[in-house]
Amino acid sequence: MGASRHLLLERQPQARPPQGRRGGESPRDVEGAQGPLRGMTDLSGLVDLAESIARYEAWMREQLADGIVEDGLVAKHRTMREEDPFLFLRATCWRWAEAAPFLCPELMEAPHAPSVGDAHAGNFGLWRDASGRLVWGVNDFDEAARLPWPLDLVRLCASLALAIPGWKTSDIAELALDGYRAGIAEPRAMVLERGHRRLRDAFAADDAYRQDFWEEREEARPTGDVPPALRAALLAALPEPGLPVSISPRQAGAGSLGRPRFVAYCSDYRGGPIAVEVKAQLPSCWASGHEPGLSEMVAHGRFRSPDPLFHYAGGFSVRRLSPNSRKLEFGEIRSALADRLVRAMAGDLATIHAGDAAAHDSIRDALSGRKKHGWLARAAERVAIWTADEHRRYRRQPLAAAASLA
Repeated sequence: MGASRHLLLERQPQARPPQGRRGGESPRDVEGAQGPLRGMTDLSGLVDLAESIARYEAWMREQLADGIVEDGLVAKHRTMREEDPFLFLRATCWRWAEAAPFLCPELMEAPHAPSVGDAHAGNFGLWRDASGRLVWGVNDFDEAARLPWPLDLVRLCASLALAIPGWKTSDIAELALDGYRAGIAEPRAMVLERGHRRLRDAFAADDAYRQDFWEEREEARPTGDVPPALRAALLAALPEPGLPVSISPRQAGAGSLGRPRFVAYCSDYRGGPIAVEVKAQLPSCWASGHEPGLSEMVAHGRFRSPDPLFHYAGGFSVRRLSPNSRKLEFGEIRSALADRLVRAMAGDLATIHAGDAAAHDSIRDALSGRKKHGWLARAAERVAIWTADEHRRYRRQPLAAAASLA
């Protein structure tokens, strides 16, 4: 990462992220409400995108102090400018948190549940549980918050509509709601052992991927510029003390770019390589739903079968990395499995929401009054159109100007 600094100084108090409402201004519509969103929703109280980016990244800098990774922010800006609006959605969870009350006002009074907060089609992966079984599901809870239960579903469906152009949002919503109902009725982890053979065959790493994965770790350039707390967290996650490891910075994902992230790699531990990752954490961008400790609670919820090495604590998250302990890119999945996968994704969201017994009961009751999927299709379509419009406007800005805003 060149001359980027990873020096994480004493963490700032957990201030709330900036809110997306205007202050001291007369209300006016943002561009989206004048274009494809005309007549669909009232965005008059939402700050424009440029101001939102500036506020959020100023807040990030306050939280991380000198620990912010400048190269990571540059990579994030470039990701936001890619042609694919799905990547833009992945990189801008904070913007969804600002806009949700404006885009989905009819859903904000729904029962609250412990939620992913950053639900989208690229936020699922693989891991090994405490019994060594291969498990699939949501594997990132950086933005976990207590939210109206429909919001995770809405964003998942919107992300799928953006990721697969031409797929009708109504069809996506019908599949998702079917999967969600099944997950609420019988919440359970998706263990890829006796069942789910087709998904297991699609997800599990093949020999070529395994080789590429470990070659990438072998070739990663080590650094000595690792904050002491992050180094300690990495070393504590190793299977025994004193192992010879190299520690290197890592860039991955989209929304977390700019946060310090490191991997400890040992090329030969009892016959083979191992790797663990640590990432600096921020309070959830959902200011109203942020709850200290919720990310850890949700990741290890009562119906989940988590990786025993995956934890949120002390301002950091730690996880193991391996060919079968990783995030899955949605593009890796064969189109023939798309319907099954949408149901499974929504079912896993239901399993997460059901981790809170009171929320589980409330959602079960709420679903009995929402027999059809039209409400979900309408909300997801609204969010997808708005996201695509924001993406278009961001891409129209010159690169230097866009980067200066973020």
